Amino acid sequence: MKIIQVKKASGDFEPFSEIKVRQSLKRAGAKPKVIDQILVQLTGQLHDNITTREIYAHVFDLLNQHQSGMGYRYSLKAAMMQLGPSGFPFEKFVARLFDQLGYQTKVSNIVSGRCINYEIDIIITKDNRQDLVECKFHNRQGIKTRSKDALCLQAKFEDIGSAYQQAWLVTNTKLTTNAIKYGLCKGLKLLAWNYPKDNGLETLIEKFNLHPITSFTFLDHQDQQRLFENNLVVGSDLQVLKESQLIDLGLSSDKIKKIQEFLSLPNHNSS
Repeated sequence: MKIIQVKKASGDFEPFSEIKVRQSLKRAGAKPKVIDQILVQLTGQLHDNITTREIYAHVFDLLNQHQSGMGYRYSLKAAMMQLGPSGFPFEKFVARLFDQLGYQTKVSNIVSGRCINYEIDIIITKDNRQDLVECKFHNRQGIKTRSKDALCLQAKFEDIGSAYQQAWLVTNTKLTTNAIKYGLCKGLKLLAWNYPKDNGLETLIEKFNLHPITSFTFLDHQDQQRLFENNLVVGSDLQVLKESQLIDLGLSSDKIKKIQEFLSLPNHNSS
């Protein structure tokens, strides 16, 4: 079989990997039989120089055809890129994640260092210790969080002093090799897409069923911004609201129905 070259968001090329598609579908909760059917159909749509975006679009459509509703979970990576444009919704999202990990969280802080004051995205508290969290948000695929981001965080942490035990760098993208090397060398905690291995950001999102509201592809930008302004960033935030409250937020009855359908889907990781 001819090897299909796929163009990544970074502009680089790599051979098409059936294993990667299979794993991403499995994470989204697709059934084994559905995964096999999608891969058969996808094969006929592949061509040299196809982009990862095109493959994603094909798989998204096929998944919704075979297993209604699961396409939203497959769109997780793209949804994370839309937690912007300011990056503040991403900070709120990360705070929700640390809440699930058993921390108390405080978003948007000014902390005094020995030299200057710093803006700290999140302060997390657990077991009588406090850590600092720096959130690095990117809204375009193909961009990685680099060693300079880890360097800046370490300099900030060293100036702030001993009131905090550790610093975390959390990003919605992958980390460069040097960012990981430096972070490990300096004792920083790193959380990113696919890092740590088997316990990265996407794994924790699935584990705690923390899909961002941007996973709802039927919501337009104005809908998303209104929800962000009301401190609503993940699907479970909407689960506690009454239908009348969702209407007050400007959502149509059709969109509310789709949200309710999505929220009623079982979390496949709980089985």
